[in-house]
Amino acid sequence: MYAVNMQKTDNKIESIIILRGIAALSVCIVHISLVINFHVNRVIDYIIVNGQQGVAIFFVISGFILPYSLYKKGYTLRGFFTFLFRRSIRIDPPYWATIALLFVVGLVPVSAMNLYAIIMHVFYLVPFVKGVEWYSGIFWTLSIEFQFYILLGLFYPLLNKVNPYIAVICLLLVSAIFVFMRFTYRGIIISNFYDFAIGYIFFLGFIKKLTKTHTLLINTLFAIFLIAEVSYITGIIPLLAGLFIFLYNNKRLPEYILFIGKISYSLYLVHYPISYVFARYSRQFITNNYLLFASCLIMCILFAWVFYKLVEQPSMNLSRKLST
Repeated sequence: MYAVNMQKTDNKIESIIILRGIAALSVCIVHISLVINFHVNRVIDYIIVNGQQGVAIFFVISGFILPYSLYKKGYTLRGFFTFLFRRSIRIDPPYWATIALLFVVGLVPVSAMNLYAIIMHVFYLVPFVKGVEWYSGIFWTLSIEFQFYILLGLFYPLLNKVNPYIAVICLLLVSAIFVFMRFTYRGIIISNFYDFAIGYIFFLGFIKKLTKTHTLLINTLFAIFLIAEVSYITGIIPLLAGLFIFLYNNKRLPEYILFIGKISYSLYLVHYPISYVFARYSRQFITNNYLLFASCLIMCILFAWVFYKLVEQPSMNLSRKLST
């Protein structure tokens, strides 16, 4: 019985690694296409532009895997600051290294390096203050992630104690209120709370606090609501991501297939500065836009792998040591 449970858990983790790879590649591709002004045709361009929905996939993943991790550890509110500290150790050093990289490659002028702006970035406060802009356009998602960590750390013990259907009602009600607010300012969790809610509901189904049928029905109806109130893609992408996590049941895939998923955070962080610098200096040698696009993508992946080895992996290892 123990082996069966472990296999089921491994499958879910594998599904998340696969999704992370898809999400990171999607965002990477859309930004490379913008950097080099890459166009194919109307259909392909539409698909590429919607690669930004990789962000929604990341949010759904967090909505599932983080409460699942707390559930396995028997988390209580007493461990709130330890939980936040471990998350900070996991995600912040690569984030800080990326900020440094932006200055090194010249994407952010040295004049923008002032103490106030640095503090706002370090504590993810940029969306809440006036007069400060993100050094990189992708950082707004990290701010939302950290806001989710705070909310999850505070409210998970309560959601874990109440009837799971009451927890679902609370999540859906808060999500609906935020949707009706029409709040679209990037960087504050209000604008994307529904993605985390979908992930959390699938988590409840996975640990069998909800039946499989109810889990699928609730999230499908909620996705239909999002389609009606926001947009088709806003409802369908999070639902598909959650379904993949919830229903995936495959034998272990080879490591090379999971490679992009394992370096996904590094790829997400560094792809823009690397593609920008590479495209800037290689245009005089690579005149074919298709070849330039492929070259940029390969360079981003290679650099992300090095970045993962030198920066992200040590942060992961330290975070794991602190959790033991």
